[in-house]
Amino acid sequence: MKTLFILAVVIVAVYAETCSRLGDCTTTTCSGGAELHCVDSQCTCTTAAGGTGGCTDNGDCHGRCHNGGRHHCINGHCRCSH
Repeated sequence: MKTLFILAVVIVAVYAETCSRLGDCTTTTCSGGAELHCVDSQCTCTTAAGGTGGCTDNGDCHGRCHNGGRHHCINGHCRCSH
């Protein structure tokens, strides 16, 4: 079971769409109200973070993503990727 999980992670990593800007994301699609962003050179679907207020860097968003989401400051708004 552990081997299968590791294999799945490797496959996802290999197939992740890379980007240097949002326009490079041509095959990644998001569902359920998520928005597409280019984060850390990967096309990533994000959802709005909890709480109010804007951000100037990722540290401003700490603790605002639930269920293990990774926080990001994108265009002055806290967003979460899962």
